Parts: sequence; C-alpha cells; structure tokens
Amino acid sequence: MAMLDRLLLLVILALAFALATIAIRVWARRRHANLRQASTNALWPALGESPDGRPGLVVFSTSSCVACRTAQEPAVQAVSAHFGSALRIVRVDIGERPGAARAFKILTAPSTVVLGLDGRVNAVNQGFAAAHVLRAQLTAAGAGPASQPSPQPPAGPAPQARLPVFRP
Repeated sequence: MAMLDRLLLLVILALAFALATIAIRVWARRRHANLRQASTNALWPALGESPDGRPGLVVFSTSSCVACRTAQEPAVQAVSAHFGSALRIVRVDIGERPGAARAFKILTAPSTVVLGLDGRVNAVNQGFAAAHVLRAQLTAAGAGPASQPSPQPPAGPAPQARLPVFRP
C-alpha cells in the first residue's frame, strides 16, 4: 500500500507542476500581449530615446550577467551585422536603469525586445534569444538586411588570360 501512496503522490506532484507551468506561460503571454498593445508614450521615455522610423532591438543586461556577455552579445552582434544601419539597437543595463526594465516588463537578464517601424513592441524574449530567432523577429517587424555594395569592376582593360604553350 505504501508504494501505491507514493505513486499517487508522485502523479499529483507532476500534475501540479504541469498546471503551474501552464499558468505561468499563460500569464506571461497576456503580460506581453498587453505590452504589444501599449502606447509608445510610456516605453520610449523610459529608454530616454524616441522612435526614428527604424525597427529596433532593445537589449537588457546587467554588468554581472555572464550569459549576456558570452551568449546574447554575440547574437546581437550577428544581427547588427546582418541588418546594419537599418536596425536601431538600444542597450539597457537593468541595474542602472530599472525603470526601463519595469516599463518593458522585463524579469530577467538577458532579455530582448523587438520594436517595429512604428516603435511598438513586436516581440519580447525573456532570457537568451539566438541570432536566428532575433533575425526572424526583426524581419517580421519590418527590418531588411543591410544592402551589400555591388562589386566594382577593376579599372582599365580586362587582363588577357595566358594559356600555356605546349611544344612537341
């Protein structure tokens, strides 16, 4: 009988854990949905910036965050290289500017927020977001890749190819 009691307790704990996980995810989705509908009037002043018509990436970190430096920053650099000046990146140290983190409802570092062309929130990533995830979110927000300069032809006449001469 003791074995059956333990099994029942284990099942109850597993169900409680599953329900808690689902409840937290639903709460986070609603929280971020409200943020997507929020006016930019409260968000941009918290950053100390104003929208400029470009999609943006707000990167939240702390000075003591190892994952921010070793994982998130390389992903942000890759995204920055891909989009170039078509993307605006705003970095926020949560320790120095907790009001900005509160305005964007950031709970952890690293976190990133993708802003659309109109300055509104398009996506929120609590925790690390890989470069391919950020690139997809920014593309959906209206960002286009940096234009690559076309290769310039060499000046002057094209060099003549020299073929080897074979003599028997």
